[in-house]
Amino acid sequence: MKTLYWLDKNLEKYICCVLLSAMTVIIVAQLILRWTGLPLAWTEEIARYCFVWLIYIACAYGVRLRKHIKVDAVMLLFKEKGQFRLKVVSNVLFLAFCIIITYYGVILVSKIHFVQHQVSPAVQLPMAIPYSSFVVGCILMSIRLVQDTVLLIKEHRDAVSTAASAGNEVTE
Repeated sequence: MKTLYWLDKNLEKYICCVLLSAMTVIIVAQLILRWTGLPLAWTEEIARYCFVWLIYIACAYGVRLRKHIKVDAVMLLFKEKGQFRLKVVSNVLFLAFCIIITYYGVILVSKIHFVQHQVSPAVQLPMAIPYSSFVVGCILMSIRLVQDTVLLIKEHRDAVSTAASAGNEVTE
């Protein structure tokens, strides 16, 4: 159970750290070797794939931290209950988007891997690996959105029960 808790809190963060570190080391190695006249062809390609994976994993991390792009000014137009509803609707729409992207992404990655057998030019890496980054990222975002929606509902219920026990009315 401790392992699942640790993964829940740290998975994206550590994957992003590893990808960013690998990308940095590869780019520095490429610069040094290019300066010495011995450039490596594969470094640019691997750094690019690390960057793509980093973006999608970091998106999931942003969702976990509730730091994804949103318009906060709209939230100021509503009171507490309206803000809660808007947050839940926003999460549900975002989740629907992630599920649709995941569905079509799996079809695309399957086609690239099993039908077209595409490989990268420099390292001959199956192109399904770089293309699966957005599928994995959307799956992680979906998980984080479900967790966030459950947490929002729990926080709202706790706020309502606290206000009711204090004898205050919850503003609508």
